[in-house]
Amino acid sequence: MTNGSTLQELKAEIVEHGELQLIGIPCIGLNDIGSKYRQAKDSLLGLAAHMPQIVDASVQYGVWPQSDEQNNPETHVYILCVEVSTFNGVPEWFTRIVLPPHSCVAAASKDGDYDGAGRVIDDFIAANGLTVGVHKRVYTICDRYRYNMEGFARYSLPIER
Repeated sequence: MTNGSTLQELKAEIVEHGELQLIGIPCIGLNDIGSKYRQAKDSLLGLAAHMPQIVDASVQYGVWPQSDEQNNPETHVYILCVEVSTFNGVPEWFTRIVLPPHSCVAAASKDGDYDGAGRVIDDFIAANGLTVGVHKRVYTICDRYRYNMEGFARYSLPIER
């Protein structure tokens, strides 16, 4: 599957991404992460009218830095991002991330069932003999929200080829 088609509810599929240029808003610390996420979501949705370089504000990616600090609830970082066509004209206070092309396994859940989607992904990876990993990446996508399509989708780590 490519990034453009709709994922079916709690059915794992391989998703392919080309290089992604993302800008994002960090949500730092696990305390009150829900309200931090909602503020970042609303901010990114509202930017589309003012930033023509945003590809589609209704498609947002949750990104995790790959570091040991992610294990600490106080320093854990979730960065909510949108894809941009260029970083030109993007205000300096946005986090800028370039992700290389990759494939991963994704599963949608309209209810945001993170654990249920994770089980479906893990079963798919095992049944298909796939290996996933960080691949020396600084950032990985953990989830995607497509508000005009399936809603929430959890991602696996990138598939090793």
